[in-house]
Parts: sequence; C-alpha cells; structure tokens
Amino acid sequence: MKEINKLRVLSYMLASTLLLSGCSEKSECNIPARHVHKYIRQVNDNISIEKYLDDEHLTVGYYNWTENYIEINKEDEKLYKLLRGLFDGVTNWDYLYNRMASVHDYLEFYYEYDTVEVRTRTNADGETETYTETVHHSGWHKNANDFDNTGRTRLCHHRFYSYVALLQNGKYKLVRSPLVDDMRYIIDNYPYFSEDCTEIVYEEFRFNKRDLKYLSPDDFDVFEGPDLSTKEIHIKSRTN
Repeated sequence: MKEINKLRVLSYMLASTLLLSGCSEKSECNIPARHVHKYIRQVNDNISIEKYLDDEHLTVGYYNWTENYIEINKEDEKLYKLLRGLFDGVTNWDYLYNRMASVHDYLEFYYEYDTVEVRTRTNADGETETYTETVHHSGWHKNANDFDNTGRTRLCHHRFYSYVALLQNGKYKLVRSPLVDDMRYIIDNYPYFSEDCTEIVYEEFRFNKRDLKYLSPDDFDVFEGPDLSTKEIHIKSRTN
C-alpha cells in the first residue's frame, strides 16, 4: 500500500492561519475576563461547524462570531491558539459523518506517449536554428477510454486523520493520528479535525487496456469503507 501527499503539521497550520486571517469588523465585546467566543460556519442548510476562537472579529475566514463564550485561563489560551484551524469532532459529528459519506473510491489510469516537438535555439554564431526533440508524456488521469492508457490502473481511496494536542515541556504540540477508514476509530484519542481531514491512498493493478472502460470501483474489494449505516459515534476497537 502506498500513501501520497503526506501532510505535515507545520504546513497545515500555516495554511490554516492564512485561511483564518484577514480583516473584518470587530465585535463590541466588553467582557473583562480572558475568554474565547463560539464561531459558527454554516456549511449548508442542515450542517454547520462550530468552534471556539481567541478572536473578536465578526468574521474569521468562513466563521461568524457569536456572543456565546467560555472563560479560559492563560494556559488554555495557548491551546486555543494552536487549535485555531481545527474543531472538536464530537461536537461537529454531523459534519464529519457527511464528510465520510461524500467521498468515494475512484479509478485512475496511467497514460504514456511521446511527441516530436520543434524547438528553437541560438547557436555559437548567434543565429537562431530549429531542431526537433522527442518529449515523453506520462501520468495518471480518470479517462478510461484514452488511447494512450497503458493498462496500469489504481484504485484511489480516502482515509481520514485528526489530531491530538499534547502538552510537552510546558508547550502544546499537535500530533496527527494514523490514517483510518472510519473516523470513529480515532475520534476519542485524536479529537480535533480539519474541514478536509482526508488523504488519498491507492492500490495498483494491471489490466488489458481494452478492458479499462468496463471497470468500476465496485469491482474491487480492497479497502474498508466507513460504516454509514448508523450515525453512532463510538467504535470501541478496530477490526482490521
């Protein structure tokens, strides 16, 4: 099994900071105690995401300020700064369940071909001359009918990850979970999720190229999918 596009915590946090930064009008909050406000993002008519942010702007990225707040201490403040780009999974389980339901396995096909292309260059005498060069093209795409497909095929599958915040030497750090097929396997021990929280893994096969158009992800029994038959959150242990 191969894994692609491995995310790093630092790069993730940088991207989240950029997303959540920006200028907007500040609220008129006058609460003297150290506190954080609940922010809500309405994803669609039925699903929203809520989290607490150490901020007073009316909008932060796609999230909107509310008057609801909780008081925190100085140590808590460090944690909320670290969790700025994440949200609590149990509180937002409807969003995570729909996220699992919205992603599906798909097939990609490896293509390969050569072209002869005309180039120009300047020779030692300063004159422009033309020449031909053979250029090799290859890669993966989803077109099963492409003439240049080689027969190499891979089944692409979404797995999920989350984070836990650990206090080490007086500082909080994020630790990412293993990749899992169902978020219930990690939601207790790694409770904080990003909105995407997915990574693609794949298994590769080889077929006769003329048979590719007849293939479907349902023809493969390689990956375990999430249990969408129930919205029950907790799974006590992994079975795979």
